[in-house]
Amino acid sequence: MASRILHLAVAEELMKHVQIKDKNRFCLGCILPDAYNPAVPKADSHLKASVCGKSKKTYDLDKFLSLFEKEMKKDDLYKGYYLHLIQDLVFRELVYDKYKWNPTIPGNVQRLHNDYRLINSYAIKKYGIKNEIQLIEKLEKEKLHSLYPFEVQGFLLDMASDFQDVEDEEIFFFTEAMADEFVSIATEDCLKELQALERGGHYVDAYARAWLNKPFSLLKTTQNTRDLCGYRTKAGTLTREGVILRSDVQNYPSERDYDYLKNHGITTIIDMRGQKDVERKTSGFAENEDFTYFNFQIDEGSGVPESMEAVPQSYLNIASAKAMPHVFQCIANAKSGVMFNCTAGKDRTGVVSAILLLHAGVSDKDIVDNYVLTKEYGKERLALIHENFPEIDMNIVTPCEMFMEEFLRLFREKYGDTESYFKSLELSDEEIQSLSEKLSPPFR
Repeated sequence: MASRILHLAVAEELMKHVQIKDKNRFCLGCILPDAYNPAVPKADSHLKASVCGKSKKTYDLDKFLSLFEKEMKKDDLYKGYYLHLIQDLVFRELVYDKYKWNPTIPGNVQRLHNDYRLINSYAIKKYGIKNEIQLIEKLEKEKLHSLYPFEVQGFLLDMASDFQDVEDEEIFFFTEAMADEFVSIATEDCLKELQALERGGHYVDAYARAWLNKPFSLLKTTQNTRDLCGYRTKAGTLTREGVILRSDVQNYPSERDYDYLKNHGITTIIDMRGQKDVERKTSGFAENEDFTYFNFQIDEGSGVPESMEAVPQSYLNIASAKAMPHVFQCIANAKSGVMFNCTAGKDRTGVVSAILLLHAGVSDKDIVDNYVLTKEYGKERLALIHENFPEIDMNIVTPCEMFMEEFLRLFREKYGDTESYFKSLELSDEEIQSLSEKLSPPFR
């Protein structure tokens, strides 16, 4: 993320507005997350966390506060460390989102780091940065060291190179103007976050500012197996991990897939494909004695609607399907984790996922995002449909926001809320409560 010199530039700006008792501890904290130990994953030092079904990543600010809230209030080392995480959020938004930097292009990461080297002199002079940070005695005894085994001594020695003059070279991407923009925005966000913390809240919403992770299916032999974990509920908690998975069909699971599910306690399998599809391609779990397999056949949603406008109504038809009570009763009564699927993991699976997330108190936006992700996860399957069935309008079969947004509107228009919906399916109060508890942990 941002270079250590730019983190120190923000530190200098913050100290003009915030009372800092120990400048050395504060400045060290502002760069300490980047003092990587080669023996330990880098992500650990930044408290990187997966959210939104592991489709996004962010920095877990709440976890840092839960671990070091007392230290944050009185120790500038911890305050600097926390603010480093916020600065990296700002840097990512500025560089990746606004200026569209692409780290996947070979050589781009190295070129960006070279840009840091080229603008160091400019930033050092403008922000009055000095190479005077001292290693804290017995840093390994600090509570912060329990978070990550930092390699600080070599990191500080290497920082001397940042203060050396360099030959003039052409900037590849990251300019002095961008550096100033980063320092300005990061300083403002850090100040507002400190003010919010004093009031017992947050200014920086790390969950809302999470960035997209590279799509990956949890199973090797599927395209679209995802966990419904990591979505924020109205209670402020995140939906549970390893309880409910959504998936496309699993015709030929590998031993690795079987082991992954068993190791994560996912042993109840719900297949919502119709009779013809099941007979044509039997599920790989149908005769595996390590799993409890159910086939609740839902024909609604197995065909292609007549138009884009017809898709949301087809989803409401799925929600009202004759077999749907069995699906939700099975999930509610399962003694283990559950994985449910249709064929593509898009329509029938998308409807069940949406209702479960809605019942857990997840926002409409996140429910829509969870649905639309199938567009990314199912690229290969969508390409095959287009190739083999050129007469099909791909706009109808490709997930888009409108389909799920309109379905949620129609769902509420017909049922009101999920509790009324489940009662219309004749689920018991205990089963309705169980569905809530499956995903939504108690508020702490």
